[in-house]
Amino acid sequence: MLRATLRFFCCCLTLTMATGLSGCRWASSTAAHEPSLLKPLDMVDDGVQLEIISIRFSPHDEELNGMLWDQIDEQQIPLATRRALGENGFRAGVISGELPAPLARKLAAAEKKPATMTEAAARLEKASPVSRQQMQLHSGWRGEIIASNIYPEVPLLMNEHGEVSGHTYQQAQGILAAKAEALGDRRVTLHLTPELQYGEPRQEWISEDGRILPQSGKPKRVFERLAFDATLEPSQMLVLTASPERPGTLGHYFFTEPQPDSDEVQQKLVVVRLGQTRYDNLFPPAAENESKSVDAPSDKNDPAQRPKQSSQRSASEP
Repeated sequence: MLRATLRFFCCCLTLTMATGLSGCRWASSTAAHEPSLLKPLDMVDDGVQLEIISIRFSPHDEELNGMLWDQIDEQQIPLATRRALGENGFRAGVISGELPAPLARKLAAAEKKPATMTEAAARLEKASPVSRQQMQLHSGWRGEIIASNIYPEVPLLMNEHGEVSGHTYQQAQGILAAKAEALGDRRVTLHLTPELQYGEPRQEWISEDGRILPQSGKPKRVFERLAFDATLEPSQMLVLTASPERPGTLGHYFFTEPQPDSDEVQQKLVVVRLGQTRYDNLFPPAAENESKSVDAPSDKNDPAQRPKQSSQRSASEP
């Protein structure tokens, strides 16, 4: 009996040593300390997040077509491009700082909670005048901002180099092709190009990275002459809408919406706000770095360190 017990103990000891030498480990004791190879799916490494707010209102609204533009900087768009946009029914500019009062009132009224059940039921019967969406882009990659619904027919008038031309597009929709470039200092440059996608979807062949790949989509007309850049800081917003006095233009079809069973249209104002980038904390504030260097532990009795401490304090003082 004693011999059998000793034999069993030796076998267990041998098995334990072999397991240790072969590299097997208990997952519960070490897995929690090892970094995972799977990155969290919160934002791409070179990602730019945009919030796009669309507001529908009457073309006769004097606040959104008048007072609001007194607080919008249209000079951020180059003069030649701004003139071409205006001739084709577009209006664009940048808001800095706080949201202008006319726009803030419109958003607050649309997003105010209903006070009664009757009011809540009435809101369900009609679409909200304000819609929001978020778009996440790789820096330099293409995204699409849907500017209009699909029109059964668009009899378009274009003003190009002072000459007016016309063409009719079937099943057409206004799209703003968007590319974002993160500049590394919390600013982002948006490159926007108006496009009109029309007709029925069809398959095309495109070249990408030396390969020929199939791509399904509608035919489109790209208006490169109306493309423009806008550089935004986190406190700035790009505003786009139509010029009410230019019906039948490209901007009109992009930023108006026909009403069912009526000849009236609603105008749309689109606000593009910079939400977040991977580069927000690329450059920490200088004051924070200075305070950290001042607060570093040091030996007050060491004469060699006294001049260094005084120079650090004087550098951080105004």
